[in-house]
Amino acid sequence: MKLFNWSNKKDQQDKEIQTQVDFLQAENDQLLDQVESLKLDISEARSENEHLKEALNRSTFRQGLIKMTIGMSILIVSYALLVLVGERNTNLPWLLLIEAVFLFLMLNRGESK
Repeated sequence: MKLFNWSNKKDQQDKEIQTQVDFLQAENDQLLDQVESLKLDISEARSENEHLKEALNRSTFRQGLIKMTIGMSILIVSYALLVLVGERNTNLPWLLLIEAVFLFLMLNRGESK
């Protein structure tokens, strides 16, 4: 009789273990599906990021901003050089204004092409 109860207990434990294994397998499958969907989301986000980077690089606003920064940098360097050379303060605004107009015309000339 004890032997019969022993095998019955063992069968019951095996069934419990099997249900736990099945539950863990189902949870594992669900987590794998979530990981796959996250991988797809990441790849879509990367492709969208690349598209936006290309659009930003082609944007005329960014190109204009870069050209303006270059022009302002040239004006600042020119001012520093004129001060180092010892140019009189009365001539500095006129020289910088002439240079600014020249830079403006040259930088905007590339946009019309």
